[in-house]
Amino acid sequence: MHIKIISTFAFAALGAIAQHTGHLGDAEEVLNNPAGAKYVATFDRSDGCSVTGKVVATSGAGGKGVDFKLLVMNLPQSMGPFAFHLHDQPVPSDGNCTNTLGHLDPYQRGQTPPCDMEMPQTCEVGDLSGKHNKLEGPTATMRFNDKYAALVPGIGAFFGNRSIVIHASDSSRIACANFTKTMMSWPGSELGS
Repeated sequence: MHIKIISTFAFAALGAIAQHTGHLGDAEEVLNNPAGAKYVATFDRSDGCSVTGKVVATSGAGGKGVDFKLLVMNLPQSMGPFAFHLHDQPVPSDGNCTNTLGHLDPYQRGQTPPCDMEMPQTCEVGDLSGKHNKLEGPTATMRFNDKYAALVPGIGAFFGNRSIVIHASDSSRIACANFTKTMMSWPGSELGS
């Protein structure tokens, strides 16, 4: 009887762990991001939103992951904390954040259950706030290295041709911006170092 109970518990535990992993497995660490690669997404008032700022994404040291630097201003205090994600599609010319579709999710993990910060390899690649914390307003700055995002074109975790979206606490999309490739800045320039 004890063996059957232990077996049932073990299978239940494996099922709980498996539900966090994507249909195509856990996200792989990106170890070959090109030296000097830099992409920037700029939030401006052109979409009718008051949110401004930018996200700078550069190759991590030795090509390991992506270093993100965020400076976001004018976040509406009553709507936070703010989740932010890499989304599957770029922002269209009409600025409609809804048309960026879902989160970047090359391993087909989905959003349920929520990302566990202690197991980032089991999260959607695009769930940056799930892995690194939400933004608090009205002005937020954040720096982190994400091991699973890529600046290598042609792989599923590449986001250089995609967008980033900021969500209010009710999941509505309050700001979005496209990443564009840019040149590396001199150290000390705004968010460039």
